Parts: sequence; structure tokens; C-alpha cells
Amino acid sequence: MKLPQSLATLLLASMLSFLSHGAESNHKNTIDPKKTIEAISSQQYENTTDREQAIIRAALADLEAVKRSPSPMTGWTAQLLLKSGRKEEGLAIVRSYMAERIKEAKGRIAHMEKQKREGTYKPLLLANGMEWGEPHVNGFGLWSMIQVYLRYHSLMDDALKADFEWLFTKNTSWFGSTGNLSFLIPLNLYLTENTWDPTLLPQNGRYGARGEAAVKMFHKRIDYTARRGSPEFASRPYMLYNVGTLLSFDNSFTDKELARRAKMAYEMSIAHAAGTWLKGNWATPAGRSYPGYLTQAPSSGADLLWAYFGGKTPKLGGNTSAVFAVAEPWRPHPLIVKAATDRTKAYVHRSRFDGDRHFQTSFINQSYALFSTAITHPATGRKTAIWGQTYPYGVMFDQPDTTKASICWMTVPCFDDKPLTNYTQGVQSRFCEYLQHRGSLLMVCHDLKNPTHRPKVRADIKGHQPYTTDAWYALVYVPFGYQAMINDSQSSGRVYLDYGSVLIAITASQKFHWDPAAKVFSGKGGLHPQDSEFRVFGDHVAVAMETAHPAEFTGDSPAQRLAQFKAMIEKKTAIQLTTTSDPAMTSTMLARGSYVDRFGARLDKTFQGDAMVNGRVIDYATWPLVDNPWIHQEWEGNMRISDGVTERIYDLSDWTITERKVATEKLTK
Repeated sequence: MKLPQSLATLLLASMLSFLSHGAESNHKNTIDPKKTIEAISSQQYENTTDREQAIIRAALADLEAVKRSPSPMTGWTAQLLLKSGRKEEGLAIVRSYMAERIKEAKGRIAHMEKQKREGTYKPLLLANGMEWGEPHVNGFGLWSMIQVYLRYHSLMDDALKADFEWLFTKNTSWFGSTGNLSFLIPLNLYLTENTWDPTLLPQNGRYGARGEAAVKMFHKRIDYTARRGSPEFASRPYMLYNVGTLLSFDNSFTDKELARRAKMAYEMSIAHAAGTWLKGNWATPAGRSYPGYLTQAPSSGADLLWAYFGGKTPKLGGNTSAVFAVAEPWRPHPLIVKAATDRTKAYVHRSRFDGDRHFQTSFINQSYALFSTAITHPATGRKTAIWGQTYPYGVMFDQPDTTKASICWMTVPCFDDKPLTNYTQGVQSRFCEYLQHRGSLLMVCHDLKNPTHRPKVRADIKGHQPYTTDAWYALVYVPFGYQAMINDSQSSGRVYLDYGSVLIAITASQKFHWDPAAKVFSGKGGLHPQDSEFRVFGDHVAVAMETAHPAEFTGDSPAQRLAQFKAMIEKKTAIQLTTTSDPAMTSTMLARGSYVDRFGARLDKTFQGDAMVNGRVIDYATWPLVDNPWIHQEWEGNMRISDGVTERIYDLSDWTITERKVATEKLTK
């Protein structure tokens, strides 16, 4: 199953030939570049070669736009050109990007000097008492450009080399405040100190010293990623900067063992993502992703997975992470591709990432996927997580019309504002927790009307308009695009939806009001003007979402099919909400929700307490890092990928990858 070297070489040769010949005239034609990119993005590409050529054609269709863009991905578009021999075009992009960053840097220096003259300058001090200073250069952009420099500086003239040296040695922003920057910026500093005079650089960044201390941190982070999953995993904006950076150790000065381990951790991370890929939908909970709606055409970091695995084509161009996927030499093993594309049977994918107490479930059923995170609490103290920069949990489904969202979710919102800032509604786990069993999901909401928990007005947000400050509530986002709908919200507390690729039944523990014609309150009103939402109020609330594949039901129309689904849900399911004493605080009552699904499975969830399916407590202590029909890895264990014929073992005791035929047990290294 291993991709033959000859095939990989032929694929690379084909790409370079296309770049240097087939696409040579593309940048010279008079066709509107935007229309060209739109036409490329509107088509579907079933195999890797066609996808990669589409990515390249779109990236090079409007090089003037690429030169104007601040996106770090322009660095990989430049690399595509430089790799193929289109030197002047590639260097023109690099010069433009560097000139803009230097202009910004000198502007920041001038502003600092002006403040010093006026006596208004307030220095930001590091923990060691040193002044941060100016300029602060965007760390994402620095990563992009240092990669270009390391690989292609021999093609650069002295003036461009001098610009690189000035920007990288004058920069002071060798630290950051987020998970991705805590790795990326020390990496930038490490690459910089091995390229120019290290005495020109600060000894320490916010995340530790450079030199051998930095290398020690890299080893620790790589080991953590391989054994416990990447931080900010599945984050559409930031996954690339947590994981893609692992490919940046392949250079002349990095220890080859470190580079090899980093590449192996990258491959394991892509394998981790494979089991939740569904034809463009990345159906897994995400740390730090926004907004609260998505289309099946992948965006941001999910473009990378599309390049590897296919599905609905994203909006391509020179600034997408798909360019990173084709510019870098790494390609997924066929076993990983199979895990990402074989959707003939329904299955459960379990995983862990973003912390010791977060446990993800995705139920992948051919054309849709239900997904959620369960959260456990420490034995002492009741800590909670507020996932503001992420979309809440629910179902993603096939929806080829990209004017319509492909996700329906339910949550207690972190914020529910106008205007919506970089926070989506998110998951406010101070008030809600989830339990999923295959295609059924139960959300239990606790103590929503307690006046001490009343939502606060964020006065610092200009134009802030809260939906209500009376109480928290359960919130459900219903995207437009359903082929049939039954609204029994006021009679039985139920809503039924048929999107053609999934049937959804939403059942609340109390009646509520849903007006499908009412617009979405938060932000700009959702993706589509006919998107809708509803809220369920109460001291405590339970809401269940149950899904089904449309092929399970017959009917001459979606309405008839949905009516059959409704009849089954009404006959076989039940929801119940009670309270139970908190064993840690005898005066406190905890919400407890129960749901019996159409198959007779019983889900019981006590807020900040036990989660049970059919009376058995779920043992989260034994939850795997990743598990699906193709891939298995225990928390801090080795990874195994198999299609039943061949298996691939990622052994973290000695950082080796071993393949063997399952039937013959014949080992190959």
C-alpha cells in the first residue's frame, strides 16, 4: 500500500511540467482572473492529480492579487513558482510581501519613536524585565518567508537578502499568547538564529530561551502531538500553524532525528483527522474555529484535507492552505486516504485532543455526521471550559449548495450578541454538557435562570445588543435548505427536518416557540437570509438531537419520508428532565437528562456527573486518542492503521513506522 517512489516522482514531474509549460500562458491571458478561479473552484476533482493541478492553476491565475495579499500562504505560492523555474514571478511575490512587512515594521518603529518624543510611550515588559520594543512582525508571515528563504535564497539578489536580514533581525515579536504561536514563534526564532548572526537576536522569547532549550521544547511538543493529539486540533484558522509547522524542520541544520519525528507526528495528525472527513465536511469538534456556520466546501485549514482527500471543492486561489499541501513534498499514505474516503458503512469515530478531559465522538453515516465533545471534571473542584471561538455541536451533512450551511447545532451560547465579534455562540460548558451514542445526542442544561449567572452586557463592544439578559437558554441553529420540515415546537416540543442527506429530530424537555421565518439574531444573521434559530428557556433544559439516513424511510416525497420518521420518533423515543442532589454540595441540585432513542438505547447524563448508556457508566479513563474502523491509538500509545490486508504501525518507543501484511505477518521496514 505504500506509494511507490516512482509514482511520487512521476506525480511531482507532472506538476512541475504543468507549472513550467501548461500554466505558463495562464498568467498572460486576458481572461478575468477572478472568473478563472471561480470556474476552477466550481468543478469537482475525483483524484489527487486533478486536485493538485486545480490548486496550482487557481493559485497562479491571479499573481497580482497574490502579490497584494498579506496571507502567509503566498509564500507557498511563491515556492511553487520557484520550484518550477519561474524565478522572476516567484521572487516578485516574495519582494512584494517583504516590502509590505518592512513598511509596516518601519511604521511601527516610527510610531514608537514619536510616542517617546511626546512622552506617551508605555513599554511592554517581558517577564525578565526586558522591553519588548518594536517592530512586532506577524509571526505567521515570518514562518512563510523564512521557509522561502531557507529553500531558495540562492536565487535571490543581494538587495532581497538584505531585506530578509533586516526584517528578521530587527523583529521583536518573538512570543505570542495562543497555542499555535507558542510553537510557531520559537520555531521562527530558531530558524532565524541559524540563518543570520544570532548575536543580533534576543536571548529569550516569551516561551523560553533559544538554542538547545528551544530544541528541547520542540521535542516535547512533537512528542505531545504524537501521543496526545495536536493542540487546537481541527481549528480551521490555526490547525495549519500547529501541525503544518512540523514539516519545517527539514533543513540543513536541524538534527535529522528531530526532523524525522516531526514528519512522523505530522503524518499521525493527518491520520487523526482522516476518520472525521466527509466529502468536504470536517465533522469533529474544533478548538478555535469560527463562525458558527459552515458550508460543505471546506475553508481555511480544511482546504489542506481536501487537497489530500477530496470532496466538495473549496474556493481556491493563491492564499489557501491547499497551496501548502501541494508545495510541500509530503503526501498521505493510501491507508490514510482510505480511512478518509471509505464511507460505505456507518461507523463511530472516537478521539481526544485539546486537553485531558475532552472526549470527542463522531458518528459518520455515509452522507452526514453527528459530532460532540463530552467533558469530565476533576475529582476536586468543578472547573469548566468556555469554548467561545468554535462552532457548537450537532450534525454536518451533504449540502452541495454553498449558499446554504451544512451544519445544524445546539448549545448554551457563550455569547449571543449583535455585533458578533470573533467569538461565535460557542459552547458554554458552565451551563451545558453533552452525551452522544451513535446517531443520538443529548444536551443537558443546568441552572440557566439563576440570577447570579445572568448574562452580562459587554460594554466594551461597540453597538452591543444582547438577545436577553434575563437568563441563559438552549439555542439551536437551523440552517435553511431543508426539503421538508415539521414544526411541533409549541405542541410537543419537537422539530423535524429533512435535508435530503439526513433526517433530524430535535426534542426538548419542554415546549418552546420556533418561528422559521424569524431571522438569526447574532452577527450578520447566519449564512443564508432564511437561516433560523430557536431558544428553549427554563431553570433546567434537556434537548436531544436524533438523526437518520434518508434511505431508512420510504415515500414519494421528502414530506412523506419525514412523516414516517416523525411517527417512529413519537412512538419509540422519550425525553425526561429531573434533578438530583450534588454529592459534593448537599444544598445544590444538579440537572439530569434522559433520552431513549428509536433503537431503545437509553442515554442518561447528570450535569457535571455520570454519563451512562443503557445503564452503564461510560469509562472515559480508557477513551482512546483515536479509534475508528481503520485507525486505532490509545492515549499516549502507538498508532495502528489497517484496511484488513495491510497494517501500518507508528511505534513511539523508537519512532519507527512499520508495514506488514496482516495475513502473512511479513514485516517490512
